Amino acid sequence: MIGMTGAGDAPRQQSRPTREELSEATSRLLAEIDAAFASDRWALLDTRTPQVTWRMYDGAALRYCAELLRELAAAVDGGLEYAVRSLARSLIEATVFSLYIHFGGHGAVVAAGQATRHSAEGVQAERDRINQNLAASKKDALRRLEKVRAHNAHIARRNASRPDLPPMAPLPTPHVPQMEPSRVDLSDLITGFGPIQAQALPVSVMIDQLSGWAPTQGFGQESLRWIYLDYRRLSMNGTHASTHLLDELFEPGNYIRIAARPAPSELGLMLWDVGLYYTAFATEWVLSAADCPTPESTRIRLWTQPQPNGRAPWQQNG
Repeated sequence: MIGMTGAGDAPRQQSRPTREELSEATSRLLAEIDAAFASDRWALLDTRTPQVTWRMYDGAALRYCAELLRELAAAVDGGLEYAVRSLARSLIEATVFSLYIHFGGHGAVVAAGQATRHSAEGVQAERDRINQNLAASKKDALRRLEKVRAHNAHIARRNASRPDLPPMAPLPTPHVPQMEPSRVDLSDLITGFGPIQAQALPVSVMIDQLSGWAPTQGFGQESLRWIYLDYRRLSMNGTHASTHLLDELFEPGNYIRIAARPAPSELGLMLWDVGLYYTAFATEWVLSAADCPTPESTRIRLWTQPQPNGRAPWQQNG
């Protein structure tokens, strides 16, 4: 991605940013976002026209990014390694979603609604499968229980009537599931979408669409597919359990011990740096479209903008 055209030549990072620098930049960016949404530019009359609906979701999606960045910073400060990785992944996804809505207009909001309905219907369908399987399991178990009880009663009578013979052992009592049916109900949410039909919207699809829009809408000239690579890497390195993740907890030596947490690294600061770039990039576009000033988001985006090879601006080429 690139930033706003004509944004000026702010200095790029010349060395690895410190925790203090990242904290100060995050505070400035969040303050700019807070000030914008507190202004009358974002006091939207609830007419629910396509334009107003788009602006509502455009602003809310950026707010979501900002809060994820705020929590990411807090997780780094708290040394919460796995939370940092999960939040960084969520922030990438949220930024893609924010940019998709911003550049896709009302049509993108509709597509996002279709995706939400798709997810809700999926949850509802899974609830129905669980409840149906539970009911069938209970019915089958009760049928077997009735047969076992009848058979054991026969055994008990036989043992009582023939004390001269070795007693017969009763059959084990089958387990009857005790779980109650799930009462999860998303019917109101699903009905609220009206005629909007369910349709999945994977992150990769949004990224490919953004890649197509970038040259025509002025926010990039090349494929943004590398964003999906970052997203998938973070899935593997922190969000989803894997053997690769567990490898980080092995303390090497003649005897392997299991550490309480991964060894300290600079990953948290690097992900904070990346999260700043993503959030600043989205902030520039969303706020400037509402005629809100963006000096801090522009400065921070330029400060954190990766090199063409994808490396941080302070890293050596190669």
